[in-house]
Amino acid sequence: MEPYSLFQRMDRGEDSFVSSMEILNFLRDNGIHSVTEADCYYLIKFFDSDEDGKLNYPDFMQMILPCDNPQLRAIAT
Repeated sequence: MEPYSLFQRMDRGEDSFVSSMEILNFLRDNGIHSVTEADCYYLIKFFDSDEDGKLNYPDFMQMILPCDNPQLRAIAT
């Protein structure tokens, strides 16, 4: 799945942002129940570049792309 289509699937509010609840709902819809709302909140807080409490697409890409492989990051973006 392409990163943008994954972002769109999570963005249920269709506002071009992903909130912690949208991440949590996506994970639960896909059978992952061990993650808490607090986990999602801290994930957002870590990657939220403008500190508005939600992820825009560039923030989302920072979250899902591997940090330790610059070549792979360059190809994906």
